Amino acid sequence: MGNGQAAAGFSDDLMPGAAAVEGAAAAGFAAGFLAAGFFAAGFFAAAGFLAAGFLAAGFFAAGFLAAGFFAAGFLAAGFLAAGFFAAGFLAAGFFAAGFFAAGFLAAGFLAAGFFAAGFFAAGFLAAGFLAAGFFAAGFLAAGFFAAAGFLAAGFLAAGFFGAADFLAAGLAAAFFAAGFLAFLVSAMLNLLNKLTGKNHHYFFTATRLG
Repeated sequence: MGNGQAAAGFSDDLMPGAAAVEGAAAAGFAAGFLAAGFFAAGFFAAAGFLAAGFLAAGFFAAGFLAAGFFAAGFLAAGFLAAGFFAAGFLAAGFFAAGFFAAGFLAAGFLAAGFFAAGFFAAGFLAAGFLAAGFFAAGFLAAGFFAAAGFLAAGFLAAGFFGAADFLAAGLAAAFFAAGFLAFLVSAMLNLLNKLTGKNHHYFFTATRLG
């Protein structure tokens, strides 16, 4: 350049030559290839990250799904176990309540039976005592009435027979007096006949007839 010559690749009027254009084109191509490489690397990295994101999302989704299934299974098993336990406890409670109720009912019926039997026994006993009292009173009254009747009959019979005895004694005394009077009359007539020497046939006959 010091000797009046232009630089390589440039003409005398400072226009680029073929070598400069080729160098610029090579540099542009190299920059394009680098940019394309960077873009390709970015795309590949983005694709990798996207794929990794999809894979991670799939793993997370599978994990959440598995966790949901496991949780649902555990919850279902827990609810089922709780249902079985609750049903068992309820059944045991109902059975126990039934046995207790049956026991209480049986005890109630037994107590009622004993009370009823006691009341009936007391009623029958009272009825027996009353019947025995009435029968005893009846037999006593009958005894008293029978004794009174026999006593009254005895007194009546004694009075009747006593009156009859008195009447018989009176009749006997009357017959004895009549006989004694007839004997006395006969003796007096006989004495009169002997004294007077007369025979009083009427008095004699009457005396003999007497």
